[in-house]
Amino acid sequence: MLVSSRSRLPRVTSVPACVVIFFFGFHVRQLGCTRFRVLGPDHPIVAVMGEDVVLPCHLSPRLNAENMEVRWFRTQFSVYVHLYHSGQDHYSSQMPEYQERTEFLKEGISAGNASLRILRTRLSDEGQYQCLIKDGDFYEEATLELNVAVSGSSPVLSVEDYQDGGIRVGCRASGWYPKPEMLWRDFQGRQLPSFTESSSQDQNSFFEVEKSIVIQRNAKQNVSCSVRNTRLPQEKDLTVSISDPIFPKDSPWMAALFVTLAACLPSLVVVFLFVLRLRAQHAVELEKRNAEIRDRDMEIQKHAAELRWRNAVVPVEEAYITLDEDTAHPQLILSAGGKSVRRGHTWQAVPDNPERYDTFSCVLGRETFVSGRHFWEVDVATEEGGIWAMGVAKESTKRKGWINPGPRVGILALYHWGGKYWAVTSPDHTALALTQTPRRIRVYLDFQGQEVAFFNADNQDLLFTFPLAPLSGERIRPWFRVQQMAQLHLKAPPSPPRVPSAEEPLLPSSSPLQTLPDSA
Repeated sequence: MLVSSRSRLPRVTSVPACVVIFFFGFHVRQLGCTRFRVLGPDHPIVAVMGEDVVLPCHLSPRLNAENMEVRWFRTQFSVYVHLYHSGQDHYSSQMPEYQERTEFLKEGISAGNASLRILRTRLSDEGQYQCLIKDGDFYEEATLELNVAVSGSSPVLSVEDYQDGGIRVGCRASGWYPKPEMLWRDFQGRQLPSFTESSSQDQNSFFEVEKSIVIQRNAKQNVSCSVRNTRLPQEKDLTVSISDPIFPKDSPWMAALFVTLAACLPSLVVVFLFVLRLRAQHAVELEKRNAEIRDRDMEIQKHAAELRWRNAVVPVEEAYITLDEDTAHPQLILSAGGKSVRRGHTWQAVPDNPERYDTFSCVLGRETFVSGRHFWEVDVATEEGGIWAMGVAKESTKRKGWINPGPRVGILALYHWGGKYWAVTSPDHTALALTQTPRRIRVYLDFQGQEVAFFNADNQDLLFTFPLAPLSGERIRPWFRVQQMAQLHLKAPPSPPRVPSAEEPLLPSSSPLQTLPDSA
């Protein structure tokens, strides 16, 4: 470029050339600091087991990512699904189950495309994936979900037995994932109610489903059983036609039986009504006793829950946490009083002090704890898809560069993504089974019992308990991580009672002066 333009330069070039070089270098530096976002699909990707699937991921704006680092990982940052940097693929710390099964699509990398192809998809590939792109000290990431589907065998029909004057017919299909939808339909395509229904999973996690119906005698007996994968536009069906000769025939002794029953009908009605009355009285008494037992059991359970809650929470001091703005990542936006935090799209102009997180979007609470029992509450009501984590961290926890949160680095926390909760344990996160989605979480820090516990503050359910040992010997601070579509609110202390000023009369002038009795 310089050679081809030399003939066009003016004769006096010394000073302008320096100016050109200065501005060119400044422009390159500005390009190096260009901010971007990492985008993935807003819906789960569906793959057929055994086939290849592409996980989409790209930059916005679509910058050239040839010299950036692209890291695909799941729950652990250091052990990755695929890693690309310095223009090459790296496999030294690749997860064993993905070896020779990943392909980074470099054709579109100059246009910001960082998609990954997974070969020969397995059921174990199902779950969340993180696409993280890093340019210098700046990074962004996107979370996407992969669903795997398997279409199993075609329906198999079987005539099982005579029942209620008709024939019970069963339909069975196996080798499907996830659990398929099975329907019985008549000859006009209308859905028929099933008589029995069952499902099971084998050791390979494939589903087998079975439904049966009772077909009554009819001139048109064409019925069909269809099985459909809920993730794929695939359906397999089978039609069966049952002729009238198969149905049980009437016999002469049945007619005689009906005549006899008709003659005895009045007596049978009297006996039937008497039996109904006795059964009704017995049912009332039984229901009364069951109600008393349920009430007693509920009282016992309520009392036991109250005792557990009091033993765990009551003898502690409630702390009102305030966020420390000096530790907040530049993308985090704190409220004026330090009681709420969310993540913005731009970096704020804040000093890069030693206490501040510079890579992960984290912030610490101002308060520190070294002894006693304490708890605080956080409002976690957030949009669907919001990503956040919260817990406690030791004072010396790493704040610069890459962090893999967990007990090994002095962080004990819960993690939320897409309405699901995990405890941040090592080496893998532990999924939590919830009876109710929390709107407020209570963090319980107990130095005497040497544990950190998380409760659903709405119904007092215990979510998870960590041993405090990984944080022992140091001051402990509240720790929060906030990513996209999430906002956390800390509980504020109650307002003090209003005290009237010296000039404000305590009583109306028309009221007689009264004296308050001394407190005992």
